[in-house]
Amino acid sequence: MGRDPLEIREDINLAGRALTDAVQGLRRRGWLPFLTLGAALVTGLLLQRNRSTREVAVRSRGLVNRTLQVATTLAAIERFRERAGRRRAA
Repeated sequence: MGRDPLEIREDINLAGRALTDAVQGLRRRGWLPFLTLGAALVTGLLLQRNRSTREVAVRSRGLVNRTLQVATTLAAIERFRERAGRRRAA
């Protein structure tokens, strides 16, 4: 027997909340930029299958640069939020 669409929707919502909570926990601990770097590393490893090392290196150069830009931006946003959160409202 198939599952009820409402049960499937509830499972998806539960998984979404769990993922959101995990990302928020990483953000509170300051690990969010490293999550981006880890995702890029896994993507690079997956792209390497059935390709020469030279081709992967050429293609991943842009991926690494963009990932570092995103990680740096996320770190800057987190620093800004920390500093803004510590200030008292006038």
